[in-house]
Amino acid sequence: MERQAVDELDTDLAEFTSDIFKYLAYAGQRGHGRQYLRGLMLDGRRKSVEPMAERLGVPRQNLGHFIGQSPWDYCEVMRRVAARTSGVLRPAAWLIDDHPLVRYGHHTAGANFQHCGERGQHLCQVAVSVHAVSARGSSPLHWRLFLPKNWAEDRDRCVRAGVPETVGHRTKQTLALDLIDELAAWQLLPPLVIADSDYGNNVAFRTGLTSRGISWLVAVTGDTIVLPATTAPMTPWARRRPSIHVNDVAAEHRYRARRFIYRPKTPDHPARSGWFAAIPIHIAGIIERAHIAEHTDNRLLPERTLLIQWKRKHGGDVFRSWITDLPPKTPLPVLVRHATSRWSIETDYREMEQALGLGDYEGRTYRGFHHHVTLVSAAHLFCLEQRLSPRDEDTA
Repeated sequence: MERQAVDELDTDLAEFTSDIFKYLAYAGQRGHGRQYLRGLMLDGRRKSVEPMAERLGVPRQNLGHFIGQSPWDYCEVMRRVAARTSGVLRPAAWLIDDHPLVRYGHHTAGANFQHCGERGQHLCQVAVSVHAVSARGSSPLHWRLFLPKNWAEDRDRCVRAGVPETVGHRTKQTLALDLIDELAAWQLLPPLVIADSDYGNNVAFRTGLTSRGISWLVAVTGDTIVLPATTAPMTPWARRRPSIHVNDVAAEHRYRARRFIYRPKTPDHPARSGWFAAIPIHIAGIIERAHIAEHTDNRLLPERTLLIQWKRKHGGDVFRSWITDLPPKTPLPVLVRHATSRWSIETDYREMEQALGLGDYEGRTYRGFHHHVTLVSAAHLFCLEQRLSPRDEDTA
């Protein structure tokens, strides 16, 4: 935003920061937090500490210490951001994904040569995030930095980057479950969890959600093995029809596909549509069947739903596929709406990268990283609130 636009929102920003920074004991800390949010929202090519301090006309040392070294608990601020986000959006689902952030220093906490989006393999940090989504919009609820194995095994490097002794290597899927558990401790529970195939193909992630009583709709790859559903009840180890790949199931049921426009046309993007079909299946994986046998009272294989998308009804391979434990009678339009809502998290990442400096933090510490993404999330929520509740003079 231009400085004048940010200045005009000063009263709203004061109310917002008094809420989310209520945990901070000192007025000076709350003031630095408010200045940092202003810096993130002001126009400028870089949103790292030095150029933001220059644009704001404040000492660089104050802003740098607040974000990099000050011991305030980012989880306490994120808790208030998450609660406010849930109240504003009334989410229909939570989206889970991970996002790479390009880095150029090997001593930056968690920085490693790993998959970095369109760049392929590159030195980057990767953060797992949970976002709330509804018809009103989407915004982050929580974040956690992924710590690769080689980092966790090098305690000297971890100490230099301020990685707490209690933090070790955990898979991204486990980090996602950790975030869900922490949000649950904040009295926030997901109506539904949606994730891409990096999470959907992971049996421990799916069973982890099920054991927590959380409904899920997750993408899977075409070579995922499933069991065709039967009318007779089946136990996990009963003899039955042979398991087959998702792509083979799709080929048998293509005639049932219906066309949906799942993203309307906008000034910047054309409308997106696809052909979808929902097919009853059972889970085929041995680990998941063992989990069902051990933890389910009736010890019968539950019916799941396989959702398939094609770009065209005739010709062409499966475009995307999902499996869900939502009730078998869930209407197809509802399944399509949930499955295709995942583009919202990509929109969040893009907005935070381009407008709010998500990837611009130049500090190296574990604490500083989480401070920065917490305040970027707060800035994103504040901008969302302004879009949803424009000021009186704008609506007169």
